[in-house]
Amino acid sequence: MSAGFPTSACIIDDDVDFVNFLSEYLQSRGCQARGFNSAEDLMASGEIDRFEFFIVDLMLPGIDGVDLISLIRARTNAGILVISGRMGPDAFNSVLAAGADMFINKPIRFDQVYHSMVSIMRRVGDIRPENASWLFDEAGEMLIAPGGDCARLSPLETAMLAALRARQGEPLTRVELAEAAGISPGADYRNLDAAMFRLRRKIERDTRQPSPIRTVHGVGYQLSAPLETGAATGGKRP
Repeated sequence: MSAGFPTSACIIDDDVDFVNFLSEYLQSRGCQARGFNSAEDLMASGEIDRFEFFIVDLMLPGIDGVDLISLIRARTNAGILVISGRMGPDAFNSVLAAGADMFINKPIRFDQVYHSMVSIMRRVGDIRPENASWLFDEAGEMLIAPGGDCARLSPLETAMLAALRARQGEPLTRVELAEAAGISPGADYRNLDAAMFRLRRKIERDTRQPSPIRTVHGVGYQLSAPLETGAATGGKRP
């Protein structure tokens, strides 16, 4: 994945005209764009791994946009921008919990799409080496990325990471994670998902690498990279 602006993008939207016009615009910006009118069409293509960026509508026939985002995020660290007419906090929380980077509402201008893509790529453009280990200093409330950059953690964030670390990469349900972190779960776990969203964005901002935490759709969360424990000795401070 390159920094600045992606060289390839995938647009999944059942509005054929929108897909065609946005594809032409992205092509004019030097980005090779391909459109699909359903999640099933994209999955059948076998090409998920080749795109640097995804633009997803939520109101799709068949598999909906939220489930598609989870499928994409399980395969790649590519940027994901949601552009949809579906309004309301439930939609916003659902797409971020599934792994999207940003949500903007239709109608939109194509220059808004461009600037949103640049913003997302700036954050996720540096991909960590495969299987590189992170260092979790629980006592010092810090997380050190493979490159040495450091994210300082709150007590709540430290508790969430400790619970994930104890599971050794296996998924942790929302019930288990909320209990371990002392978060009131509520009926829809919105408090937990919001706390996890803030933690992942802090990690990405401070370490300039994708978060090592992955959403497991319908279950909870899991670590997506090795997480060693120990005292931080030389991490770069944010």
